[in-house]
Amino acid sequence: MMDLKDFVRETLVQLSTGVQESIEEVRESGGYSNPAAVGSSKNSDNSHFGSMGEGQNVFLVDFDVAVTVDENSEVSGGGKLKVASVFSLGADAGSSSKSSSSNRVSFKIPLALPVDPVSRAEVTERKARQQERINESMRRLNQGLT
Repeated sequence: MMDLKDFVRETLVQLSTGVQESIEEVRESGGYSNPAAVGSSKNSDNSHFGSMGEGQNVFLVDFDVAVTVDENSEVSGGGKLKVASVFSLGADAGSSSKSSSSNRVSFKIPLALPVDPVSRAEVTERKARQQERINESMRRLNQGLT
């Protein structure tokens, strides 16, 4: 069995690594893997948490995990929270007393995945053009007032 903290860490790392590794290949086929986006998302499944400054989207990674707490008399300090596995192979030899309880735990973790750098540059350039138009409008307005 895997400790819950290791399961969560490994899941988040593999999600991020998988996205990062897909960016070049998806772009070569004409798409964007996790493109930068600015604006609101009207998503009915509530997986989109928000956006960071340069278009990096933040998603909620939804965990619903069966966990067990094994209390073994040989281990000092009580039990550890483990992700329950479907199969448990092997046998423990010895005469220790062991009790186990199983529960489910659900939680969400916000995660900003790697963004395609080309799409990020496009978002940055678009924001710069918009800001320049705003600045030019303000200059014209100020000139008209003087």
